Amino acid sequence: MFAPFIIFGIVGSIIAALIASRRKAANAAWTEAAGRLGIELRPVTGFAALAGNLSMRGTVQGVTVFVKTFQSNDKTHTRYRVKMPSLGLGLKMSKQSPLASMGRFFGVQDIEVGEPLFDKQLMIKGDHPEPVRAFLTPARRVAVSELITAYRQAVVTDNTIEVITGFTSDAEELVSIIQRLVSVAQILSQKAPSVEKLAATRLDGDAGDALVESERKPPESDPWIEFARKTQEAELRYVHGDIKEAAEAFEKLSKVVPADPEIKAWRDKTQRRLKAEDRKPPRLTGDAGSAAEVAEKLFHPDNFSFDTIELFETEYEGKSVRWSGEVKRLRRFDHDRDFGDGPGTKVVFAVHALANDLFAGREIDAIVHLPQLSEDSIEPGETHTFTGTLLRCDPAMRNLFVTDGELV
Repeated sequence: MFAPFIIFGIVGSIIAALIASRRKAANAAWTEAAGRLGIELRPVTGFAALAGNLSMRGTVQGVTVFVKTFQSNDKTHTRYRVKMPSLGLGLKMSKQSPLASMGRFFGVQDIEVGEPLFDKQLMIKGDHPEPVRAFLTPARRVAVSELITAYRQAVVTDNTIEVITGFTSDAEELVSIIQRLVSVAQILSQKAPSVEKLAATRLDGDAGDALVESERKPPESDPWIEFARKTQEAELRYVHGDIKEAAEAFEKLSKVVPADPEIKAWRDKTQRRLKAEDRKPPRLTGDAGSAAEVAEKLFHPDNFSFDTIELFETEYEGKSVRWSGEVKRLRRFDHDRDFGDGPGTKVVFAVHALANDLFAGREIDAIVHLPQLSEDSIEPGETHTFTGTLLRCDPAMRNLFVTDGELV
């Protein structure tokens, strides 16, 4: 007769013990994370305390950090928020939704900055489009794009960056997310010349020059900006074919942000590539297909940078192309850090425009190594057809490098 009550009592005791154990582990993790970040674990009172909610707050390198758990739909979530000085742009950036096209059709604002992956990833609002476009420099676009890729619910406003995840009871995850948010806040709220120069040179298709320039610069005094620079530098090492150095760089970065999904994926990829170097399959042959087919597949907005690299290496590296494009810029060289010894000519062709919903497309560039050309054989603004072999890919800047090029 009393058996059901005894069973319920045992089950209740077990559940209470599990909840207590979970709270104890979470408290330990949050205490550790707060100590590593140098911020304060704050007491929670009232209903939030009964629900087992946690909170910490403090200042990291001049940026206010606030992390708190909360209840919604019978689940516990974690809200991360960093507050920075106001940018004065009326800015709001978040991931594009499936209804974005319909919203723009009915007049919902979505500012485009002219970069295909960035524009397709993000819904951007602001008081005035031109100041927003001018503000979103290459380095800032890279920082925000990587944030949205890693944490798809991230929202960036004029003075805050916010991410909501499930319940977090892991110190490494707490530290990694806060590190990423503070780094993005620092890139957005202050000038970072070395990071800007690195991104701009990389965007121009001079990956080798960008890497050398970055290596010559002294470390940034702000460790959170230095994190952003080292992340770009590590990607460039891989793009440039320095696999061992890239693996070492991502291993170091993973110690700073051990649970960051993007850094972890890059670290794992470079380690796999290192192990496979001695048994790398024969170089691919055959035709890569049209520039449109290659670009649309490689630079799909849902791809992480390492997804794009993986696709390029398994499906396109070493394949031949016959593409046409408009000449954007060119320079002659005796030695180039991307293509090696010359003499030769490095030509940037716009070869495709990614479709972007209701708006005009945006350009994908092919960086082509051609033989040394005479002064009047090719000029910016002209359209030419070229052949060559796909050599490497810079996923963040959507550049495809083509070697052994010839004009048709």
